[in-house]
Amino acid sequence: MFKTIASRLTAHFNPDGGHLHRYLNKKATITKSICEDLILHDQILIPTTDFLTADGLILIVGEKGFIDLLESERIKFLRTRCVFSYVRGKGKDGGLAIFSDPENKRPQNSRLEESVSAGLSVIQDQVKDKNKLKELLIKNTFTLETSTILNKVRREAIADLKESILWKSDYELQKPDLLALPGMEKMQVRVIGAEHDPAKNIVDTLLALVLYNADLYLAEKYECISTSPFYPIGDLLRLKAQRVQRGFEGLWELFEINGVPDLALADFGKETFSGFHRITQSRKAESFRRWFHSLKTLDRKEILKEYLSIIQEVPWTQKLPTKVFRFVATTGLGLIPGIGQLASFFDSFIFDRLFQKESPKFFIDDLNRFMGTKELQPGGGADA
Repeated sequence: MFKTIASRLTAHFNPDGGHLHRYLNKKATITKSICEDLILHDQILIPTTDFLTADGLILIVGEKGFIDLLESERIKFLRTRCVFSYVRGKGKDGGLAIFSDPENKRPQNSRLEESVSAGLSVIQDQVKDKNKLKELLIKNTFTLETSTILNKVRREAIADLKESILWKSDYELQKPDLLALPGMEKMQVRVIGAEHDPAKNIVDTLLALVLYNADLYLAEKYECISTSPFYPIGDLLRLKAQRVQRGFEGLWELFEINGVPDLALADFGKETFSGFHRITQSRKAESFRRWFHSLKTLDRKEILKEYLSIIQEVPWTQKLPTKVFRFVATTGLGLIPGIGQLASFFDSFIFDRLFQKESPKFFIDDLNRFMGTKELQPGGGADA
C-alpha cells in the first residue's frame, strides 16, 4: 500500500481561530493537493491538532465525497493533541515546548470525541449528517501526543536549524536544547500562525523544521513512502537531504501534455467528488501508481522519457490479426439467437480491455474523460 503523510492538507492551528478561513482561501491549492495525493497514494494520513481541517475538506470536496473518502479509508487523520511552540524565558534563552490549555477543554487539547464534535459544530448548518461524520472521523483517526513527537524530533530540528541560511553562532547556548533566538520578548510564546515566515524569521524556521521532522517521524511510524510538507524545506537548508519527501512537479507536466485540465480548477463543491474518487480507486489507477513509484527518479525529463517509452510499446493484440478474431467471434456468436448483445460485449471488453497491456496512459485517458465532463472554475485556479 502506498501511503503518504500530507501536512500540506492541514489547517494548522492558530490562536486567533482563523485557520479554517485561511484554509478555505487556499481552496485551489488544497483541491490540487488532495487530487494529487489520491492519484499517487492508496491512503493519505493528515496530521491535525483539531478538526477544522476536516471542516475545510468537507466544504471543498463536499460532504458525500468526504464520507466516501472516510468509508473507503483513503484518508485518515493523525490527531496530534496539543500544540508545539517556541518559548523565550526571563533571560535570552528559549526552547521548544508544548502550548496547551491546562483544563484540556479547547479542541486542540480535549479528548478525541470532544474535539471532533467541536470541529463539526463550526459547520453544522452546512452538513446533513453530522452524526455519521462524527462516527467516521472518530473511527478513522489515530491519536498521538504532540509532546511525544516533539521529544523525538527536537534535537534533529535544532541540528537542522544550524545548517539553515539564517543561523548564527551567537544563537547557540551551552545547553543543547536551549537557544538564544532573536525577535522574541521575555516570556513570549510563538506558534505557527498567520504571520509565519520561515524564510526570514529564524524562530519560524525552527518551527517549520519541527513540523518537517515530525512528518518524517510519522512517515516512518506509519510506513509511508512519502511526505507532502506544509512548507518547502529545500530553501531553508543547505545540506540536509530530503529523506522521504518527493517532488511531484513532473506529474503535472505529464498530465498537461496529455491534455488533462488543471485539477485545481475543479469545483468539487458543486460537482460530485465521488466520480473522481472512483477513478483513483480503479485498477488503472493502481497500475499508474505502481508505475510512478517504480521510477528511480522523479526528475521531470526522466518521467516524460519513461512515459514515452511505455506508450510506444505495441500491445501484443495489435501484432495479431485481431480483426479476424473479432469477425469470427462476433459473427459466430451472432448466429445464435439472443446472443447479439453478448457478442458486442465480447468485442468491446475482451479485446479492448482484457488484453490491454498495463500502461499509465489508460489511467490518464480516464482522468481526461472525467475532467472533460466537469465544470471548471474561471480565473486560473489561483488562491485568494
